Amino acid sequence: MPESERASSNRRPGIRRRWRRMLGWSALVLDHLKPVRVSLLILAIAVVVAIAVDQAAELFLIALWTDPSGARYLALLMTSALAGLAMWHAARNAYRLRYPRWPALQDERAAFLRDWLPRVLGGLIPLLVCLGYVLALAKLPHGPCGITDHCAQRSWRALGLLVESALLIAFFVSRRRLWSALSHRVPRIGTPRARPRDEKRVWRVRDLGRFAVITYVTVVTLNVLTTVLIAFVPELLDGMGPLAILLISAAFLCYSGSLLCMAGDRRGIPLLTIMLLLSASLHWLHLNDNHKVRQYAGMSTHEQPALQPADTRPSFDAYAEAWLKDRCVGHDPCPVILVAAEGGGIRGAAWTAQVLSRLTAITQQGQPSNGEPLFARYLFAGSGVSGGSLGLAVYVSALALPPSVDTTTLEARAQRMLSHDFLAPTLANTFFVDFTQRWLPGAWLDDRARALTRAWESAARREGMPAFDQPFSALYAQPGAPLPALFLNSTTVAEGKRFIQHPFQPVATPQRQPWTAGLDGSSWLDPRVPLSEVVLNSARFTYVSPAGTLETHLANPPVPNRMQLVDGGYFENSGSTTLLELMRLLRSKAKQQGLSLRFIVIHISNDPLMSDFIEQHDAAHPMPFYSAACPSVPGVVHEPVSGEAIAPLNALLDTRSARGEYARVQLLDALRPDAADPARGDMLWHFRLCPGNYPIPLGWTISTPVFGELGRQLDLYPLQAMGDALRMQLLPTR
Repeated sequence: MPESERASSNRRPGIRRRWRRMLGWSALVLDHLKPVRVSLLILAIAVVVAIAVDQAAELFLIALWTDPSGARYLALLMTSALAGLAMWHAARNAYRLRYPRWPALQDERAAFLRDWLPRVLGGLIPLLVCLGYVLALAKLPHGPCGITDHCAQRSWRALGLLVESALLIAFFVSRRRLWSALSHRVPRIGTPRARPRDEKRVWRVRDLGRFAVITYVTVVTLNVLTTVLIAFVPELLDGMGPLAILLISAAFLCYSGSLLCMAGDRRGIPLLTIMLLLSASLHWLHLNDNHKVRQYAGMSTHEQPALQPADTRPSFDAYAEAWLKDRCVGHDPCPVILVAAEGGGIRGAAWTAQVLSRLTAITQQGQPSNGEPLFARYLFAGSGVSGGSLGLAVYVSALALPPSVDTTTLEARAQRMLSHDFLAPTLANTFFVDFTQRWLPGAWLDDRARALTRAWESAARREGMPAFDQPFSALYAQPGAPLPALFLNSTTVAEGKRFIQHPFQPVATPQRQPWTAGLDGSSWLDPRVPLSEVVLNSARFTYVSPAGTLETHLANPPVPNRMQLVDGGYFENSGSTTLLELMRLLRSKAKQQGLSLRFIVIHISNDPLMSDFIEQHDAAHPMPFYSAACPSVPGVVHEPVSGEAIAPLNALLDTRSARGEYARVQLLDALRPDAADPARGDMLWHFRLCPGNYPIPLGWTISTPVFGELGRQLDLYPLQAMGDALRMQLLPTR
């Protein structure tokens, strides 16, 4: 036989042998991953969410950078350690059971996997938190390090997580030696086996040992008690921190899920798959919908609404006519301030409240402190979306405080109210209460959206603002000067139309249809609907707040009598469309009374990366149009190219931003400025955020340094000149 053929024949058995060995090891590894699949699933979901979802990435920046609280950082370290210990102990116990379906788990060749996989899973938790922070730092806009005082703090906090990860691994490796040393002093605790692989394999969970059984009973009991606590008082978790809540949830899910899988796998029953199918079936059949829109304060999100009472809300026409009659005396043309507050979570809420509070205080300089604020007196209405709706609601609720408003305290009160951690109670409800409800037939528990509104109501009450848990229309039933009208935008799921919520009787009638591609919310909402629920309907952005099912109980219900509501930003995020329609309505009313109007539009956006629609940036001449100029981003901007699978989805999502841009330009084109005398024509001031020195969050939690960054950016505007100009234009001339 030639030498080449002999070498080839000798090589083939070697290749086949290596291939079979590789397949054998692959099967062995896969079998060893099955008992710990709950832990692996939790880690996989956490990694994907942290990488793909900007709102989740912001949580890492808040925890390690912008949050000045040392107590919350300690809570983060403790809960990271708790989640790591839970994953390690659950995986260790899972490998001690015997599984008839997976005899490979007893293979001595993979003993090192059974020793080290639990240790690695436990030590990964703090490391992944640190990695999430690094990824967030790379993908989210923020200023250069060295400008803020907290740059050193963020480095030390990240280092603390790395040290904790190393300490956990060291504990897992050396704990038996420590235990053995301790057993010499306390003989009754017994001497541990030398290695995990030497521990006895058992057939039942109860045979894992007294400590393991007590631990499982304790964890399940604490899980139930925690769920009950969160169901009734979720606002108690305000201040713990969102990441700490997620880590506690991961610890409970890992322990409880691992226990279920062990019980099922031991008998060959796919309990996890059965539970997932049950949850999906209940969801698709709408058998456990606990996401009802609350029509009145006493209604839960899991019950049907009661019959609506008689509608006692004021009429929009009467409100507008009285407003014009009272405000336009001594003015020709009559100044009307309108506000559009864009969506953007807590960022939009804080920026909106801060801008309006500061303008109110500056315009009031030199005026009586015990009277109606001049800026608020001429503010006719505000159109809000999502976080902008919350900011408008906070501002108007502060104006409603009796007996009179000290304009110098508005900004501080709004900051204190919005500085509460609204995200922690919401996430706690998501992973304990709402998660439990997903497996129950029938709706029994309040959802995570109710936890969010409860957190708002609690924070508002602490600042003496009870309006959030009272009927929306009650704000406009108070004696005295009427408050600025709020028009808060939501979106319907089936029709994809705007759902305009306001405190009046339906503005849309068979004779008048003011809303283009929009529905008048008052035709469906109970007159007793709380302000917090109206704000929520505008701010139901993806998954953090679920789509709300709105059902109407009337003798003659509207069509449709049932619909679902999501965030107002799905239609367009600027609020400009509704504001433009309000301008047309008010111009029509003024024309009937023989009045001439001039509009002063305050447009408040909060996306640092949006393109500006105002080209005038001269701070010395802010009329009729003005916006601060953001520094250009260095480098070439490359548009990402999407794959064919996700390109249609990306296009659908990005049209939201395009509709907002279109609406802003339409609003600008509808204004009638006076080039010769800007004080007699329409005006528009755009208050925007630029990429700054601090990452500004989008979710429902914010920290004190972020308010400082917002204040720094607001100080870049010619506020004193703006306040002086407003004061001159708003004071009556005759």
